Amino acid sequence: MDKIKTMKKQHQYINNPIVYKALSGLAIKADETSRTVSGYLAAFGVKDLQDDILIRGCFAKSLSEHGVNSTSPQKIAYLYQHEIEKPIGRFTRLEEDEKGLYFEAEIDKIPLGDQVLTQYQSGTLNQHSIGFRYIWDKIEYDEMEKAYIVKEVKLFEGSVVTIGANENTPFTGMKSADLTSHANQLIRETEAFLKSMGEENAYKLRQLISKHIALSQVEPEHTQPPKPQKIDYKKLTQSIINL
Repeated sequence: MDKIKTMKKQHQYINNPIVYKALSGLAIKADETSRTVSGYLAAFGVKDLQDDILIRGCFAKSLSEHGVNSTSPQKIAYLYQHEIEKPIGRFTRLEEDEKGLYFEAEIDKIPLGDQVLTQYQSGTLNQHSIGFRYIWDKIEYDEMEKAYIVKEVKLFEGSVVTIGANENTPFTGMKSADLTSHANQLIRETEAFLKSMGEENAYKLRQLISKHIALSQVEPEHTQPPKPQKIDYKKLTQSIINL
């Protein structure tokens, strides 16, 4: 039991208030005439790069509370590149089946929606990703599989994303000066954003904190950077992780 608890603590995203998980390889159907799209946002029973195995039922609570048929005004969002300010339409169907999290959506008649439909058709966009938070007391470590069995997550949104994007490590490969600049800018953004909250704002804050964590873990290339302002990432993360 102690070993399993230790393994949970060793998960690479243990302190991330929001995590992104991409899926590719499953068929996507997009129709420009009806402006509808269907496919999968996540797959069940597959060990991924984070050593996670999502199992059927892990999205059930989120779908019940914030899904298409829920009474909540804060539905699970359909976004472009995980940008909360860039919704591209709405999910009309969102449910678990034997393969994974299946979706159907309608894309709005807006310029970004037109662009997305064109890029679906061309294949430029052929990957989806979810933005979610782990529910750690609903995760078990399987020593035989050497994997985390994920029984529940809090799902915030599903996005169409660029092929090969790694949203969890957006600062990899940056030079030291760029890292310092981004660190200071993120501090200013976070401090300003803390003044206003709400469901949508809380999600944006999770994104900012995830960027803080990703930035803190990057080793800069080449020269030694000037030291950015020190941040107590653990304290900052823990103060908002259960929002």
